[in-house]
Amino acid sequence: MLEKLNYKTNSRLDFNGRLINGQGLGQISRCRYGLFPASYNACEMIAIYNALIRKGYEGHRFADICLEMYPRTWALWGLFGSNVYTTFLYFRRYDIPCRVFCKRDDFFRELPEHRVGIISFWNGKNPFEGIHTVCIEKTFTGYRVYNRYNNRDYPYEYKTPDEVVDKRRFMTGTVLL
Repeated sequence: MLEKLNYKTNSRLDFNGRLINGQGLGQISRCRYGLFPASYNACEMIAIYNALIRKGYEGHRFADICLEMYPRTWALWGLFGSNVYTTFLYFRRYDIPCRVFCKRDDFFRELPEHRVGIISFWNGKNPFEGIHTVCIEKTFTGYRVYNRYNNRDYPYEYKTPDEVVDKRRFMTGTVLL
């Protein structure tokens, strides 16, 4: 029920295949996921959306991703965002080949061959600081991370995996094949 109300709101906004950065800014901040605005808890859905765009998959609207994933991944009506260990289900549902990793080094070893993935990590050393999920792209000079910060409307560039996320904070990653 809630996901259908949110779908109605989210469908009014169309990103027209544009990447989403800064989930607390612009149109995306007016979307909803669960009981909350997308700026609070929709990073997993944004990461899925951005990864699909960077890999060249068309026809996957942000509103549709939220509707599809909400009953499969939400955690307590969105209070805790989504279960980061199940975000790969969207790719599997649409027969988009992917590989899931629980070790940071394995993820970063595989990423250069396929170029695009998503990673989830702890925001800090304290679990109460929450988690974040982003789309990451391997570039010639390092790594480009989309929607890295809530209040920045551009991707961030990093040279090494350690700059992106340290081993202790890494939770899971999915590489799109």
